[in-house]
Amino acid sequence: MPKDSQGSSSSVSRRRFIQAAGAVGVTAGLAGCGGGDSTTESGGETTSSDGQTGGGATTGEPSGDEISGKVSVFAGKVWNQNEEKFTKVLHEQGVPDSVDIQLNSAAQQTGSKQQRLRTQINAESTDPDLVLTDNGWTIPFIARGDLVNLTETMSDDFISQVREEGVQSMVQTGEHPETGDLYSIPVFPDFPTVQYRKDLFKEVGYTESDFQQWQSNPIGWDKFSNIVAEAKQAGDVEYGHVWQGKNYGGLSCCTFNEFLTSMGGYFFGGEDNLFGPIGARPVTIGDEKAIDGIELARDLIYGEGESPMDVKGVSPKEVAGWIEPDTKSIFEAQNAVTQRNWTYAIGGAANKFEGTDAELGVMPLPKGPNGSWHAQGGWILSMNPYSDNKAAAKEVIKAWWSDAMHKKQLDVANYMPPKPSLYDYVKEHPTYGPYFKPLNYAAENLMPRPTTSVWPTESTIIAKQVNAALTKSKSAAKAAQQMETKIKAIENQA
Repeated sequence: MPKDSQGSSSSVSRRRFIQAAGAVGVTAGLAGCGGGDSTTESGGETTSSDGQTGGGATTGEPSGDEISGKVSVFAGKVWNQNEEKFTKVLHEQGVPDSVDIQLNSAAQQTGSKQQRLRTQINAESTDPDLVLTDNGWTIPFIARGDLVNLTETMSDDFISQVREEGVQSMVQTGEHPETGDLYSIPVFPDFPTVQYRKDLFKEVGYTESDFQQWQSNPIGWDKFSNIVAEAKQAGDVEYGHVWQGKNYGGLSCCTFNEFLTSMGGYFFGGEDNLFGPIGARPVTIGDEKAIDGIELARDLIYGEGESPMDVKGVSPKEVAGWIEPDTKSIFEAQNAVTQRNWTYAIGGAANKFEGTDAELGVMPLPKGPNGSWHAQGGWILSMNPYSDNKAAAKEVIKAWWSDAMHKKQLDVANYMPPKPSLYDYVKEHPTYGPYFKPLNYAAENLMPRPTTSVWPTESTIIAKQVNAALTKSKSAAKAAQQMETKIKAIENQA
């Protein structure tokens, strides 16, 4: 289990960024929370969840020049808005011109996407044909047989290619927990950082030397809150630090997970127990250090000195109702000093700040007594078993795995490539290259969520209780105690 930001036993800690992205042995625990978007339908078409495509016909399937029809991708807003750019690459990478690829929009919240897919599968709908799934909740779909077994459907060469080239922690989130068969391919990995206004910090005396140090040497939550308070007071902004605290899946899997781990608390006694065995692992979400994690989040809002760290109140009460797009919009509008958000938000801010007085900086998340920890995130591509156009869907899956498509994702949508071999492209990228050091640090200090068959239920309980504490509907200790009681009951009944 992780000890601190310098000496961690996390399976990805202390490795270089490319190694962490490509060779980590983390089990199925990534969580997207806000990056991709699920989509739906279009009768008689192939639908893909986050705009990934490509598929390869196997023996007995139609050949490329015989494949036609529509491929409706269960994607998101950014995919839909740039549909022509993405579909052009997919066709160039092998999808026949006779296949009409459609990238559809979807709900923004990961939980809403999950429920929408569940509804489609339960109805045995042919749409979506392909779905982009949050790799934090894909395993339960795989275990229930609700997705196509790609190991049985795609060619052996393609499956081997994905396993050899892909980010291993993401590949594992698309595998059957018992058989190891591959059901999903990585689309893009994700992890959070703190994006901040350099210009505002410069006004209160901080320099490029400070910014360089912050890139790979996280500051404590106490110092972080103090310097944000300084910058907010000196700058013309409404908010200090903005983050995601709404009662939704992203709070339990990600934001709270980060507060919890940095303070030394755990869901189930440590990282070794995140993925089971269910019912035979300690439930420690009510322990003192777990309470500290909730109190840290409350102190960032109210600054009442509940946590062991001297943290100022630099976040608005509204964070208890915000998700990623909310904070992204606020920060891009230059109305906050800092924000916690995923890698794609870096590109958004860089674009919005261009030509203005605002200067963008990026740092890892602040550290607590147990170090600086970042929730694992990402999205993977899966196939609907009720699709009536699997041949075209497989062509889309294959094309989506191309280097050209992964580079286009970064250039257009700010989504990181899911292959370690492409991280030199990131390092030299005009937008992301300058922030390679904090991205490197975040990738080396990742914390997955405990993705098991009971996690969807447990996640709902955790989000509800933590959010109640954030809104002061109950104390941190009461919220933690109720979480522990309810989760113990679930574990014992599983």
